[in-house]
Amino acid sequence: MKVKINQQLKDVEGNILKGEKERPLTMRDVCINSLLTPIQGDDEKVKWEKYEIFKSMRDSKEEVDLKIEQITILKKAVGKVQPPLLMGQIWDMLENK
Repeated sequence: MKVKINQQLKDVEGNILKGEKERPLTMRDVCINSLLTPIQGDDEKVKWEKYEIFKSMRDSKEEVDLKIEQITILKKAVGKVQPPLLMGQIWDMLENK
């Protein structure tokens, strides 16, 4: 499934969130951060799958093609690491809502 990873995230008022150096915070930024944050209980297989997803996001600025299993891994990582406001937006984007 094609996922646009350059989508910008918003605060509770609908304003675009800012990341490093006052750049707009994107889905790509949050997903990469979530994938690379260690989660207790992840075995080597899960870590490798996260790394593979990270590489595809690192190498693209616009969109990536993810398998259903990769979306599940990404949603789990974002859900464990990010606050509800970011998690909800990312999950909606992953589900094309």
